[in-house]
Amino acid sequence: MFRKIIPVAMLVFIFLCFPSFGKAAPKAKPVLKPIEIYINGQKVESDVAPIIVNDRTLVPLRVISENLGASVYWDNTQRMVRITTSTKTILLKINDKKAVINDREVVLDTPATIVKDRTMVPLRFIGESLGAEVFWDNAQRRVIITRFQPKVIDFSYEVVNGKPSVVLRGDSPLEYVTQPATSKNQIAIDIKGQMATEKNALYIYDDFIEKAIMGSIQQDPPVTRVVVDLKGGVPYEINRSEDKNTIIISFINTLSGVTVDSDDQRVTVNLVTTQPTKINYFFLSNPDRLVMDINDAVLSTSPPEIPRNNYIKEIRLGQFTVNPNTVRVVFDLKSDINYQVFQDKNNISVIFSKVNTVKRVNVESREESSSVRITASGEIGYEIKADKSNRQLKLVIAGVAIDKNLLEQETIDVNDGIVDYVDLKKVKGPKNYNLEVIINLSLFTSYELTTTPPSSEIELVIYKSPLQNKIIVVDPGHGGSDPGAEAGNVQEKNLNLDIALKLRDLLEQGGAKVLMTRDKDIFVNLYTRAGIANEVKADLFISIHNNAGSSGTSGTETLYYPEPEKKALALCIQKALVKSIGLPDRGIVERPGLVVTRETRMPSALAEVAFMTNQGDLSLLLTDEFRQKAAEGIASGIINYLTGRAD
Repeated sequence: MFRKIIPVAMLVFIFLCFPSFGKAAPKAKPVLKPIEIYINGQKVESDVAPIIVNDRTLVPLRVISENLGASVYWDNTQRMVRITTSTKTILLKINDKKAVINDREVVLDTPATIVKDRTMVPLRFIGESLGAEVFWDNAQRRVIITRFQPKVIDFSYEVVNGKPSVVLRGDSPLEYVTQPATSKNQIAIDIKGQMATEKNALYIYDDFIEKAIMGSIQQDPPVTRVVVDLKGGVPYEINRSEDKNTIIISFINTLSGVTVDSDDQRVTVNLVTTQPTKINYFFLSNPDRLVMDINDAVLSTSPPEIPRNNYIKEIRLGQFTVNPNTVRVVFDLKSDINYQVFQDKNNISVIFSKVNTVKRVNVESREESSSVRITASGEIGYEIKADKSNRQLKLVIAGVAIDKNLLEQETIDVNDGIVDYVDLKKVKGPKNYNLEVIINLSLFTSYELTTTPPSSEIELVIYKSPLQNKIIVVDPGHGGSDPGAEAGNVQEKNLNLDIALKLRDLLEQGGAKVLMTRDKDIFVNLYTRAGIANEVKADLFISIHNNAGSSGTSGTETLYYPEPEKKALALCIQKALVKSIGLPDRGIVERPGLVVTRETRMPSALAEVAFMTNQGDLSLLLTDEFRQKAAEGIASGIINYLTGRAD
């Protein structure tokens, strides 16, 4: 028995001393592959792989940030890292859970840390702070980051800070790079983002550009290219809005030409700017010189050659100021010279000559018009200024002598139903006298200067009808494949066209020149509608529509783009239209996004006559009498605007 016990005791001893012999060997831990980084579907290589700390994924900051379009700066003194984009600044301090985003403090689950001389930061924090979606694929051990792609959502031609501009609006900050253009008369920029608007062309044909075209040139990542065809060597500048969501290509007015004509009697200097602008001028002595400042312009021409003459020595040109831009023109004069300055749109003329005398001012009355005729001893310059609120037209004739018998008149009584009376006013200028011929009207109305300065005869024709010779574009909303609002089998486009045609007839009866954007059932692009008015340099643009809403909503409203003259026109149309048709007055409504009122460069308004979705309004709209009243109301509103009447 003793012999049997010894082996058993030995076995127990062995198990106690070597416990591993008594159980299965442990499984070896699997070797995990390094974490991979994918940004927008592309694998991104890094010398330091992401790590997991306290169930949080930390990623190399510089690799992630720079692949998302941010810049990274390291401050070794403070052991702080700064990440910047066009709209954000992010501050992270090593081993500190507090971070700052645009001066706003946030708290992190895990602080930034240093691994192998690389700054590692929480993945979700840095990704989402830089405008990206973040996903962890545990099966693949992948960090997947998808950057939000900006979209270009609007494309327009507007006046921004007084400058004609191509405007590109995004749903988030837009980044762009300029590209080499095919000619010096083109601008090309590539925008990092998707084109998300159906508008891809602007046909402008103004003093600055011919057209602007936008198109997608790359899908992954998306890139949108914009090409602008310029008129000549037009200078421009590219800016972004404060939130970086809008790119603005602005075109700058220039002094583009200076020419000199001379004969024995006078010297005429003609200055041409790209578009009309304000000028200021003054006379300086010792030595005598005339100084002219042309506002909102840059110099784009050289001083002209001056022929032999008795009046001016030299013309000097210079860029006097920048931001705001001012061109200064200095005329160095010979002894005791008379000068006259006048401006016609973008043409400025300065005449140096002997002093001519204004001899006579007469008013000739006719049934439909009155003519103011002015006679001088020689050719003189002049300009007209209109004052609608005071019902006045003022002819300013600079640097002239005035016949003694004429000055003794002071006032010429007329009272012919168009002109009440004419005041003659002698005004001391910096060197000579100016004559102001102030025509006081019975009602502010249309007029036409039938002579061109300089001339020895001046004729100003004032018409009885405020519509005479006015160019008015009437725009029937919708058309063709675009029916507009619908109520049963009634389509808005047909109602709009009928009211517009009736309005055309009324305006033409008053002497207006009316152009329709459509006179039949066809589709017309919104930008084409505005472009028609801009191309013919219309005086007014009126768009006709009818509304849709809940069945209980009734009434009339007029929409406008937020500019003073456009608002004034909308107010006149709204008041007269409501008075004519008798529906509830819903007032005028500011609508910055309406293409036809935003893109038109003259006073414009969009009339919403009635609600097709209201049974009462619709029953009226279906009658010819009501549609005629609507046209009459809009015509009255136009006349009230042109004459300065508020009612």
